[in-house]
Amino acid sequence: MDFLDSTRISVFQSENPALIVIDVQQAIDHFDNEYRNNPDAKKAIALLLEYWRKTGLPIAHVRHASKFPDSPYHPESPHFKFKSETMPADSEEVFAKSENCAFIDTDLEQWLVSQRVTELVICGVLVNHSVDATVRVAAGKGFRVLLPREATAAFPLRRLDGKEASAEDVYWIFLSNLAGEYAEVVSVSDFCG
Repeated sequence: MDFLDSTRISVFQSENPALIVIDVQQAIDHFDNEYRNNPDAKKAIALLLEYWRKTGLPIAHVRHASKFPDSPYHPESPHFKFKSETMPADSEEVFAKSENCAFIDTDLEQWLVSQRVTELVICGVLVNHSVDATVRVAAGKGFRVLLPREATAAFPLRRLDGKEASAEDVYWIFLSNLAGEYAEVVSVSDFCG
């Protein structure tokens, strides 16, 4: 039995799980003064991409296309580009979104249906923004969702009471909130050994 077969038996419940990489763009660096937790998230995402590419499983990249011209996520911004470590291959699907969820006003769902995908591995930034919104909607649409914890990150969050939640606390709270009801929180090592 090869590694792919053993992974599908132990982790996947289908033959064609898709990897969805969300918002791994240069623009994220404009909001990061080294406050983000998990600085190795993009390395973990690169490992997932390498595995998916070797196995020939479906991959989709989603990037945020802000409606606001001053945003580093605006399509005309030089920072709209994907990070080099997670650059899509020519054969991989790319979807642009203008909302917080990768399913809103995109063709992502139609593409997944056309690929006969029932399971998603969702990763990217940030766990408390587009990753959270996409995971919840995906689960609501009936997809089984796996969320590798090393392949996402968070920033600190100023609470309404004026206190600040650390990036690490935000990260674990959002992962914990998604676990069970919306996604199975797993490790990158569950896929990549």
